[in-house]
Amino acid sequence: MNYLSYFKNESEIRKVISNSIIKIRKNNNLTQEKLAEILDVSVEHISRIENCKYTCSITLIFKVCTIFKLSLDEFFQISTYDSESGIIKFLKNLSIENQKAIIDFCKEVENEFKNS
Repeated sequence: MNYLSYFKNESEIRKVISNSIIKIRKNNNLTQEKLAEILDVSVEHISRIENCKYTCSITLIFKVCTIFKLSLDEFFQISTYDSESGIIKFLKNLSIENQKAIIDFCKEVENEFKNS
């Protein structure tokens, strides 16, 4: 997946990373100090990431995702329905009857757009 296509600029990427780190930290009831210890980085580094002053390495992002059991989509706050694999996964979890109903509905919508 090309994650860069989801963000307008580096500032937006920093904001998403900041929001993710803050959310992960708060959801796990961690202080900046404890998260820094877990990730083996300085408290200042965590603070600067959270305040959008620094971004972090892809290595640190992978480490966060591994420790907190997140996919990259979850970390970057990208809906799984934005990707083809997310749609396929969604459909596979439905009953055959519901899959057919959704396909029929999509065909109806497609026909309406063709005819308008």
